[in-house]
Amino acid sequence: MKDITIPKKLGPLVEAFSVESEEAAKTLIISAAKAICYSDSIGFRSNPSREEIEGVWALMKGIKPRDTIEALYAAQIVAAHMLGMRKLADDHIDDQSFGLKLLSFSTHAMQLLEKKRNMEIQDILVKAQP
Repeated sequence: MKDITIPKKLGPLVEAFSVESEEAAKTLIISAAKAICYSDSIGFRSNPSREEIEGVWALMKGIKPRDTIEALYAAQIVAAHMLGMRKLADDHIDDQSFGLKLLSFSTHAMQLLEKKRNMEIQDILVKAQP
């Protein structure tokens, strides 16, 4: 399989995602893009397009992950949501059902991310009390 080159304008990714390494950020984006590129009629494509990678990056960046765990949540949220929407639009009832399950998973991942963030805020407030 041919290696994927991340577009140069995605370089600020590590700073935006607050992940420990550029490689981790690239891996998350490419993995999410590959998951979204799935299609029953053609199977997995070997490489997502530049536009698909940039789209995944933009959506993940919109979630504003503050650490590696949050970046993982962002990848899950984006991949599950986008693939769920594709499956929901399919003509097959089984695919539509699977699409709803993916959207439910995406919503659950968003709730877990919010819970994590709220717990961090509560910890900060508790530590700040005299």
